[in-house]
Amino acid sequence: MKNLKGIWLMIKTGDDYCSPEFIEFENNHIFHFELVEANGGRLSKKTTDWNEKISESKYEFVNVNRIRIFRMGKTHKIISETESITEDTEFATDYERIFPTKTELSKKQIEALEFKAEWNNEKIPIIFNKGLDSSTIKEINKRLNREGQKLVLENFQGTYFASIYDNGERRTLIGIREIDEEKAILFGFPEKPYEILAE
Repeated sequence: MKNLKGIWLMIKTGDDYCSPEFIEFENNHIFHFELVEANGGRLSKKTTDWNEKISESKYEFVNVNRIRIFRMGKTHKIISETESITEDTEFATDYERIFPTKTELSKKQIEALEFKAEWNNEKIPIIFNKGLDSSTIKEINKRLNREGQKLVLENFQGTYFASIYDNGERRTLIGIREIDEEKAILFGFPEKPYEILAE
């Protein structure tokens, strides 16, 4: 059996609407947990009720620090207004092992930096603590009394994350493998190359 030690971040795809989640492997079990804010804004683990047996799980290593776990579920196909079919379907979820971010910078110094990254031909601005929405969406959010989206720098056990918040709720975590004043290597993406360079 390959090395399962450490904490693994669930890699969300466009079809995932759950809160960010992590897993740990221990004593033939896979424990699931989420992040909650503790005293002083520090992040800590909140274990969920869901755990699985490793011996009963189907998984494969994508690489030494990325694992894909297969689980059975249901797919519903609607044929007409009155008819649908339910089929057993195997779903795959990727998890990436996290490591402390390599950096000489403080949290305050990182938050002052601005980067641009590109993923799937889309430019992604990495700017912390500012609204990510367009001016039109900001106006709509104001009318609906919503906070909108923003990027927040968070640290969990030495790993920095660019956390995407939507209306005050943590939605997505983008891991920061290393960062300095010139560049950042970001990880946690659903497709190859799995990490991108932000400059």
